[in-house]
Amino acid sequence: MGRRGPAPLPTRVKLLHGETRPSRLNLAEPKPPASAPVMPADLAPAAAAVWERVMRDQAPGVILAAHADTLRLYCEWVVRYESWSVHLARTGPLIKGARGRDLVRSPLVAMVRDAADQVRVLARELGLTPSSLSGVHAVSMPKDDGMAALLTPRRRIS
Repeated sequence: MGRRGPAPLPTRVKLLHGETRPSRLNLAEPKPPASAPVMPADLAPAAAAVWERVMRDQAPGVILAAHADTLRLYCEWVVRYESWSVHLARTGPLIKGARGRDLVRSPLVAMVRDAADQVRVLARELGLTPSSLSGVHAVSMPKDDGMAALLTPRRRIS
């Protein structure tokens, strides 16, 4: 059985949220290189346009080279969603059934819904939704990734 509950937040996001308790931070968390992903050469033109838009509009440093596969999936699902939505708008949600007299729900309705679900899940993974970025406050991080500076005890001035 898989892990239950909401997905755990990365340590860097916890730090941006203001978490300073060492017991709640994973100091051994792997840190991928902070380089931007490279667009795959075989990406369809429509998906490439989505890739360029996302990389232009995303918060700097959120999507890294290690996230390239997830970003590719996101771009491809956005294109599918747009294509299927246009087709559904043209044909309508009801079609003639196998016997030709009854109206039944078009399979496109489920396809559009599933594509929307995939886009939503992948957007959340990439930090592209308002709720996935809520509560994150940008702070200037020291050069050493900030964990050491944020975990050192601060003196209270009375």
